[in-house]
Amino acid sequence: ICDGAVRSGKTMCMGLSFFLWAMSRFSGVSFAVCGKTIRSVRRNVLVELLPLLRSMGFAARARYSENLVTLRFRGRENRFYLFGGRDESSAALIQGMTLGGILFDEVALMPRSFVEQGVARCSLPGARLWFNCNPDSPNHWFYQEWLLHPEKHGAVHLHFLMDDNPVMTPKEIESAEDMFSGVFYDRYIRGMWVVAEGR
Repeated sequence: ICDGAVRSGKTMCMGLSFFLWAMSRFSGVSFAVCGKTIRSVRRNVLVELLPLLRSMGFAARARYSENLVTLRFRGRENRFYLFGGRDESSAALIQGMTLGGILFDEVALMPRSFVEQGVARCSLPGARLWFNCNPDSPNHWFYQEWLLHPEKHGAVHLHFLMDDNPVMTPKEIESAEDMFSGVFYDRYIRGMWVVAEGR
């Protein structure tokens, strides 16, 4: 689980780690990459990561009409299906699959039913779950279930701040910090799960 500040490198770190792990451990297996929408998965995860993976020697074929990316590397090939977890009905989209792993990008924006259906699909030996998100309310179900009890799920929790992103300059960090105040500063800059003011 990676959570924390905006622009702290969570998505790049988690996405690259997910693909490298999947390709080093499995071949001929299906995985899922999930975001709030399929468009957000493409924009937030694939736009930067596919060129990076290609530069590392991976063969990457994206068939967006099928919401599918196929990766090949050193004789191994795996399929990565793209899903949007927009609302409660989205859980039906992922139902019935057997997965070796799943990446939830911005998991705090997805309904619990969708996430839990995805978790249930990861039934292959050695399957792993990968989550990243910006903080929300401390009453959020993901915070209550996963971040407060990572040991219950055998999870590792990494908390990111903008200083953890090697491409962010001190001036860019200062500029970003000036954009927010109050609860939004605590959430987006300090990476804290805090209740909105007045609630």
